[in-house]
Amino acid sequence: MSRIISFSGTHGTGKSTAAYRMAVDLKYLQPKKSVHVLCDQEAFCPYPINKETTEVAQQWLFGNQIKQELTALERFDIVITDRTIIDVIAYTWVAGFHDLAQGMLAYAERHMPYYHEIYFNKIANNQHCHPDGIREATDMKFRQDVEDAMLSFHQGLLNPSVFPGRVFYV
Repeated sequence: MSRIISFSGTHGTGKSTAAYRMAVDLKYLQPKKSVHVLCDQEAFCPYPINKETTEVAQQWLFGNQIKQELTALERFDIVITDRTIIDVIAYTWVAGFHDLAQGMLAYAERHMPYYHEIYFNKIANNQHCHPDGIREATDMKFRQDVEDAMLSFHQGLLNPSVFPGRVFYV
């Protein structure tokens, strides 16, 4: 069941670049496998994101991420993403929508088995945050708050009873 390889971490840690690189490497190593990259889904959100986000935006991001992952799993052997649903939950929590984040966590337990490997890109090791018109690039405290929330949610969701895969902190 688990065929998603995902990069997790706050914005500006090089997740999208790493996902594209991994896709190229996997396709080269396994040419008979179909590989799909799912990146930058937040760019399609019709609502404000990051520090200006709304509950509706976070619902859209969560639902869209799950929809895109499940759709890709039906069509491709390997799916590589530049975020997990844990990422969306962390941004939701930091925005102050705690009840919504708790509801997302309940569903996340059902979705986590689809992930095979998660690579968590820490801010300290991955300084790739540049202004791009989509993400907040200057507020380091905001980025750190999101990373801290992600790591907290990782502790709860990345245990063998919920997540059968492997996690790497880079």
